[in-house]
Amino acid sequence: MQKDQRLLDLAALLLKAAEPVSWREIQEQFPEDYAGSGEAAIRKFERDKADLLELGIPVRWVAGDEDLPAGYLIEKDEFYLPDLKLPAEDLALLYLAGSAALANGTFPYARDLAHALNKLSFAARAPGASEAAAAAARRLSSEEADDHEAIAARVEELSRAIAHKKRVHLVYLGAERRERTERDVDPYGLFQQGGAWYVVGFCHMRTAIRTFHLARIESLAVNPAAPRTPDFTPRRDFDLADHATRETWEYAHHPPVRCRVRLHPPLSAEVLASFGRRARVEEEGGGATVEVEATNAEGLLRHVLGLGDRAEVLAPRDLRARARELLAALGRALA
Repeated sequence: MQKDQRLLDLAALLLKAAEPVSWREIQEQFPEDYAGSGEAAIRKFERDKADLLELGIPVRWVAGDEDLPAGYLIEKDEFYLPDLKLPAEDLALLYLAGSAALANGTFPYARDLAHALNKLSFAARAPGASEAAAAAARRLSSEEADDHEAIAARVEELSRAIAHKKRVHLVYLGAERRERTERDVDPYGLFQQGGAWYVVGFCHMRTAIRTFHLARIESLAVNPAAPRTPDFTPRRDFDLADHATRETWEYAHHPPVRCRVRLHPPLSAEVLASFGRRARVEEEGGGATVEVEATNAEGLLRHVLGLGDRAEVLAPRDLRARARELLAALGRALA
């Protein structure tokens, strides 16, 4: 019997059984594969058990008692998802979101997600879910994305470093000055924003907490010394959610500067929301004045210029001058 078919039949046998299945019964059901009393048959069965576990099917041995015989079983409560009680459309969207994350290629826990989607498809049977997921996979896989595999590997490696509190050595290419630096970082946490992955940690070069874009990490090495011994203890006041919800102008690059931006009417809710939850807003005359504290003024400037004629920098004076300089250069280039 082919291995795939044998695994499927073995799982079906254990799921249908009302009580644990003994080794003898398994041998009787699979005489060509597990027959005999030698170690070869047992090793083959153990390999199949491991493969089923890898697929998310928890096969385990239970000792006998007065009520049940000893044998192998699959805990149905662990295998089947409970009734999610979601409409078919919501189940399809849930399946689609998971499939899109897999197709993107940078999701760090792809194996666990694939197991969850397999269980979801069995439990939900959402009409159109598999078709929608397949369409998403085709669409996303047709889009070219640089370094997906490298970023996924970095996410997994950093996840392990964070879990074991191991220091990492980075070669990093800065965004603004395009300077290449080498630095040791104690990684505190990972987050994803706008389709990009970031790691936050204590940078020993800057002696402060910094956020790093994974696409700009040119190389990464986890401290190999004493792999089971932590290299650091995260600061007690560290809050990953706070860093994950920061805007680009709130990343630490320089001392905080109070900046004011004029939003011209008609005022769009989307444009207003783009300045984040920490912005101070004064609406007037159909428009608004937005005040933010920037520790990365260039990031704020890029955001404002991206809004076109709907926004302009009012203060500080040097940032307003920088905006005029960039707009003049753009005008010359277009001319």
